[in-house]
Amino acid sequence: MQEIKQQLKNILETQDWTAEDRSWLLQYLETNDTTELMQLMQQEFAANSNGRQMNNQKAKYLLEQLHLKLQPGTAKIVHTNWWKRVSVAAVIILFIGAGINYFVKNNWQKNIAKPNDTIVATNDVPPGGNKATLTLADNTTIVLDNAQNGTLAKQGAVTVIKLNDGQISYKGNGNDKLMYNTITTPRGGQYQLILADGSKVWLNAASSLKFPNAFPGNVRKVELTGEGYFEVAHDASKPFHVITGKMDVQVLGTHFNVNAYSDEDEIKTTLLQGSVMVNEGQEKLLIKPGEQAVLGKNGIKLNRDVNLEETIAWKNGSFQFNNTGMAMVMRQISRWYDVEVNYPNGIPNDKYWGSILRNQNLSDVLKVLKESGAQFKIEGKKIIVTP
Repeated sequence: MQEIKQQLKNILETQDWTAEDRSWLLQYLETNDTTELMQLMQQEFAANSNGRQMNNQKAKYLLEQLHLKLQPGTAKIVHTNWWKRVSVAAVIILFIGAGINYFVKNNWQKNIAKPNDTIVATNDVPPGGNKATLTLADNTTIVLDNAQNGTLAKQGAVTVIKLNDGQISYKGNGNDKLMYNTITTPRGGQYQLILADGSKVWLNAASSLKFPNAFPGNVRKVELTGEGYFEVAHDASKPFHVITGKMDVQVLGTHFNVNAYSDEDEIKTTLLQGSVMVNEGQEKLLIKPGEQAVLGKNGIKLNRDVNLEETIAWKNGSFQFNNTGMAMVMRQISRWYDVEVNYPNGIPNDKYWGSILRNQNLSDVLKVLKESGAQFKIEGKKIIVTP
């Protein structure tokens, strides 16, 4: 054990790692508890405050490997220079602020020993969940989170089905009678839908999708408000259009995300796979995987510097921040927890890096965010933010 501790200490103190160092560390992470490493890293970062620094590349590498070990199956953390807080108890790995070179004082052994501990607040708000309302063509409404699995409605030759996993699916041929339905998620809700052509749609909180019960003819068209992630079934003879505000996103078969909330300054279409043509009036822009079309006051512009993990983090169950300002962070939180946010002394200038799982109570999320210096207070369904 002493030899392992010394090897870890040597790796943390070494300016440049060799291939053998990396190989040894990976094997250690796979076969050992990380408590010893956590304690050594606390010491290393504590030493930073006395003038020593830890190599940025090593910090990033350690972060990614620990993130994968502590949260298997989740996306890697975004790039940043320094660790501010890693909370195993809340299954959170988050960087807050820039220029931070010390760990927040935490009882790591207690957190690791009791990973299910939660912080209980006097006023707390649970996370959002699968909630949505389906409005049929005849204005009949179905609360999907309360509906039983199985057939929900018949629309001509099309059957609306709630699957065992909670998704809504359309089956049948609607050529005899085309009908338009709308699925709406509230603040604090999200939902998944399979359209008649097999295309899959994930809706974020406070969003809606208007769509037909079938896609006859030579075009497929839906209308989106809020935010949605699409996996479009390929059909070269029927282009798929997502209409949102002034933007028309045209695809044949691809994976992409559209963020079109009314309280955001821009409409963003981010492509993960395939090819997308974005139209706004006479202006057109073809984007490739890893690119983003941004529609603002001055028309459409291309963004090639896109963090894809951040863009679709909501779909994968987390908040993801990459030098994100307080206002945008709190807009995401307000939609998911269905709360109002007030800034009595103005909006703090804090910036955030990292990710937080969305399945936690609001108080747990705010306790992590406040490490940046801002203060948060929950009053019923309202968050008070002060510098």
